[in-house]
Amino acid sequence: MYKRAVDKRMIDNNYIKQLRIENHYSQIELSRILGFKTAEKYSRRENGIYNFKAQEIFLLAKFYGVPMESFFARRCANNEQIAAKSN
Repeated sequence: MYKRAVDKRMIDNNYIKQLRIENHYSQIELSRILGFKTAEKYSRRENGIYNFKAQEIFLLAKFYGVPMESFFARRCANNEQIAAKSN
C-alpha cells in the first residue's frame, strides 16, 4: 500500500469537506473509514494541517463513489484559470 503523503497544494481540501457535508457525514465517521482512532487526525488533514496520504485519497474516492482525479482536478482547473487571466 502507498504510504506517501500527497502534496497538499495538489489536493482540494474544500472539495473533500464539501463532499462530507453534502453527504451528511461527521468527521468522526470519516476518521473511522480511514482507520484513524480519533476525529482529530481526520480534521487536521481536511483543514490542510497534515497531508492526506495516497491510500486515504483512494479510500475517500471509493467511499464517495467519485474518481480519485476529482480531488485534484478542481485545484488544477483553478490554477489554469488564474494563469489564463494573468496573461
